[in-house]
This record gives sequence, C-alpha cells and structure tokens, in this order.
Amino acid sequence: MLNKRFIVLRCPQCGKWTYARSKQKTRFCSRCEKRFKIDPVQVIYAADHRQAHYLVKMKNEEEMNK
Repeated sequence: MLNKRFIVLRCPQCGKWTYARSKQKTRFCSRCEKRFKIDPVQVIYAADHRQAHYLVKMKNEEEMNK
C-alpha cells in the first residue's frame, strides 16, 4: 500500500462512487447525505487525488451506461 494515499469507494446507500484519504474511517456522501463507515476491503487504492478523481469519474460513467 506504499504511496496509496487515497481510496475510491461506493456509497452503500445510493451507489455513487467517491474518494477519500486512505486513513479516513467514515465518509459523507454528497448525493444522499448519509455518513457511512469505510470498509477497507471494498475500496480501490489510488496514489494521488488525480488518479482517485479519474477512477471515480470512470466508475460513475460506467454505472450510468448500464
């Protein structure tokens, strides 16, 4: 997990993809306004915020095209 300072995760309530710092324990969803615990098993690690932002964008677009 060296240099993996950000995580990409999905809100369990509404399904929106978002990102957070890898040391965070909870996250607030801007779409459904729910605070949820971060499950470290269900995240994608990213080296920096640019990579995390890109992954979130791709995942959300993927969901829209289903």
